[in-house]
Amino acid sequence: MILAVVCMTDAEAQMTSSPYSIFGAGHAEDNGFGVVMGMGGTGIAFKSMNSLNNINPASYGGIDSLSFLFEVGLFASYTRSEQKKVVQQQFDGNIRYLALGCRITKWWASSLGIVPYSSVGYTIQETGNIEGELTPYTKTYTGEGGLNQFYFSNAFTPIKNLSLGLNASYIFGSITQDESMTSNGVFKGYLISRTNYIRNVYMDFGLQYTVNAGKWGYTLGLIYGNKRNLKSTNNYYLAYSNDTITLLGETGDFLIPAKYGIGLAAAKGRKFRAGFDYERNDWSAAQYTNPMLLVRNSERFSVGMEYTPYKNYRDQWYKKLYYRLGANYKKSYLVIDGVPINSMAASVGFGIPLRNAYSMINISLEAGKNGTTENGLIQENFYLLHFNFSLHDIWFMKPKYD
Repeated sequence: MILAVVCMTDAEAQMTSSPYSIFGAGHAEDNGFGVVMGMGGTGIAFKSMNSLNNINPASYGGIDSLSFLFEVGLFASYTRSEQKKVVQQQFDGNIRYLALGCRITKWWASSLGIVPYSSVGYTIQETGNIEGELTPYTKTYTGEGGLNQFYFSNAFTPIKNLSLGLNASYIFGSITQDESMTSNGVFKGYLISRTNYIRNVYMDFGLQYTVNAGKWGYTLGLIYGNKRNLKSTNNYYLAYSNDTITLLGETGDFLIPAKYGIGLAAAKGRKFRAGFDYERNDWSAAQYTNPMLLVRNSERFSVGMEYTPYKNYRDQWYKKLYYRLGANYKKSYLVIDGVPINSMAASVGFGIPLRNAYSMINISLEAGKNGTTENGLIQENFYLLHFNFSLHDIWFMKPKYD
């Protein structure tokens, strides 16, 4: 696990290749582990049972008293970006998260892990002629890096059917953005490089309340997180000819917006569950100097369901599978040149139980689009393959002898 954490925080494999990650702390990564990714990212009202759900810290109240869970997630993506008649293709992949969870007492369950918070990855080029010359030049803007979130979540059950969640996390990482120009003329070019090192602690909260009616259970889920400014220091310099000059500049405004979310779910034991989520992030406190960029509050809507015909270990293999469907629609906080940047996606997933019927391999495929070609902007059509190991073991059992 230690080796995997080191690889995750230092790996150069891209988490994203979106030009929209040029703004702020980059592309905000979706919450959610293997199971909920197959249900469109729906999970505010879903409980953690045989797998973990980090969307709502109150979900850990659903972990069984004898269960110990360990999860690792990976992903691979294919993105086709289009601007007018220009098309670019990109493949990305990386470790996505590591997490473990268990119940500590009858009224207290906990989870520990590391997940991506945001990612930056883009290369943008423009060409032109140097003023006063016919010599062409190429200017390149690149960005890479992102933020990780190391979290410690706790769920408390003060009364039956009510779970209260508290998530404490440390957000850290670095973002490097370069501007370079090359030319074959008298002026050979330059490089301006800026690396921001970002960190701070953050807390958010959750609640789940379940009402049982016969074989069905109906759950209301709520999440809330306050606004938080991230601390930042930078390394900023200009390289020209054989000289390197240290530059002074502002550290940058990196913001975690206040968030609010509500979810509703219905479940029939472990055989079926379905849910709906709504989440809103308040970006009104964010300020950017780019005159082409306006900021609005972001919203996310999602629905998802899961079904299994599983009855007992004698069932045929395909009757032991978990089948999942979902969809989501997101209004991002970006409005570029008067055009809002929205995305939508649909997902399908499968859960494949291992020998003990509780450990599981979760595979899901998500397809969707982000952005638009309107006003010369870029539309991204993407396909994401999520791969998750959810390993379940029985701990804390005390042997008894007659």
